[in-house]
Amino acid sequence: MKINEMRIFNEKDIETIQTWFEDSEVQRRLDGMLPLHEWYGYVKDNIGYRVWMGLGESGQSIGIIMVEQDIDFTGNIAIIVNPILRGKGYGRALIGQVMVLSETQPIKKWFAGIEEDNIACLKCFQSIGYSFEDSKSDEDGYYSLIYFSD
Repeated sequence: MKINEMRIFNEKDIETIQTWFEDSEVQRRLDGMLPLHEWYGYVKDNIGYRVWMGLGESGQSIGIIMVEQDIDFTGNIAIIVNPILRGKGYGRALIGQVMVLSETQPIKKWFAGIEEDNIACLKCFQSIGYSFEDSKSDEDGYYSLIYFSD
């Protein structure tokens, strides 16, 4: 699947992703982002936390990808794909594109914390080359997947 543009998430995008939170899967997995205006305030105020919106051919919002970069060249990555576009390879495309952006080049070790029952997301990250840091999930039911950049 093709992402035509990766642009910095802006306040107007809140309205778009608000509708995604009507989806029970998005709501269940990412309800910690709610209310979105407070989350966006954190995004704006934190220089190490960046969010991009991936757009398709007709300007359709494909998904958002969030990267929190630490000073030790590590990055935590999370993703939301537009619920109507799930299962079509857009998650893999978003991750692949954000990992080659100039802003993310300092990151040498990537982390993704994924719930043990989120099989689609686990497979998505594994298809790009992420591997399990540990064979067991943590006490909260999350696997830590890692990827090392050159």
